[in-house]
Amino acid sequence: MTLRPIGALVLAMTAVVGAADPPVRKPLASDERAALLALLKAVDLAQDTDIVSAADLPWTADVLKAIDVAYVPFRLGVAEWAESSKSAAMYVRVVSRHDGYRSSDESSSLREWAMHGGNAPPEPLQTIVFNPGELPIGGPAVRSSRRATAAPAEASAILAMQQKQYEKEKAAAEAARARAETRQRDPYRFPFEEYYFFDARGGRVDRALAVPPGEYDVFVALVDRARVKTTTPVVVRHTITVPDFWNLELRLSDLMFVSDVRALGAPLKLQDQIEHPYTWGRAEVVPAGSTTFAREDVLAIVYQICNYGAPDTDVTADYVFYRRAAGRRTLFNRTQPQHLTNDDLPLPVGWETQGFAMQRVPLASFPPGDYELEVVVRDRLTRGSATQAIAFSVK
Repeated sequence: MTLRPIGALVLAMTAVVGAADPPVRKPLASDERAALLALLKAVDLAQDTDIVSAADLPWTADVLKAIDVAYVPFRLGVAEWAESSKSAAMYVRVVSRHDGYRSSDESSSLREWAMHGGNAPPEPLQTIVFNPGELPIGGPAVRSSRRATAAPAEASAILAMQQKQYEKEKAAAEAARARAETRQRDPYRFPFEEYYFFDARGGRVDRALAVPPGEYDVFVALVDRARVKTTTPVVVRHTITVPDFWNLELRLSDLMFVSDVRALGAPLKLQDQIEHPYTWGRAEVVPAGSTTFAREDVLAIVYQICNYGAPDTDVTADYVFYRRAAGRRTLFNRTQPQHLTNDDLPLPVGWETQGFAMQRVPLASFPPGDYELEVVVRDRLTRGSATQAIAFSVK
């Protein structure tokens, strides 16, 4: 059985991690300092003992290719924890893993500053900038809702609208690249660490981290900064793997289920960008809230194709659905192949190529059950192929 996709639109986006004018850290208030020190201590203990909290905090993360490092937006559900905590302090620490073991040689660049003040560590690079013609004006298929789907928007309409904005973003990207080339990572510092203060009543917090290829343990700690002396921080740990997107082999990023992609009138300000890590430039990507869908839904998948041959791009993407039951995986159906050319994917930036693709499939023909979507991309120019899969359920 061959499915007929809806709005098979390519989102040709090239991401650059960086900011033209990174902010300077503000001095910590007394309650903020106490909360950060408590979180540092709690993560130290969890890292040393490998004992974390039993709290159920749903977590999703998506590993994407940016310039020089991977950009990893993540989403943490804090609804259970927020029932008794409102003024949240969160600390994120990334620790390298080598040969299956977590590094014990890395240390904090925040600790000394948090304890004694002085020169503050630099802000992490977390802003995403895009090149012209690489934003999905109107979003993939414009709008996707449970019972209705609109037609895809024309990506080419963005060129004239975006030229002025591009010049500004290009300058920011060049400044970010210059800083990245001059700043060498200290192998004795954590690859990434950061703290945040926010209102937990929303039940969810979205942030991002940036790391080079490798395997990492990500520790996330939470505490109510109004009750630091009377409560114990919650600490959770997740392991992520960042592939080498920069070895010129054809690769796919993580597959992301999305409910919408919206076009903004202008890029977000830096602070808003940090709080909305799935908004890149003028494109606001809305991740699906769950991997369980109804038969009335339209399954929308967004992912990144990296290191395809160009110019004269000739890439084919196959979307194959498997049914999973009783420990077995059987072929259910597939869409028609999606053919991508220079009109769909951006030309090289330097020696690198990367762009986002999207596919949308209605689930009306899917009986309730567990499924796996396998995306296979083949490149005629390089004769390479890459595969990525993601599981979902239909209720």
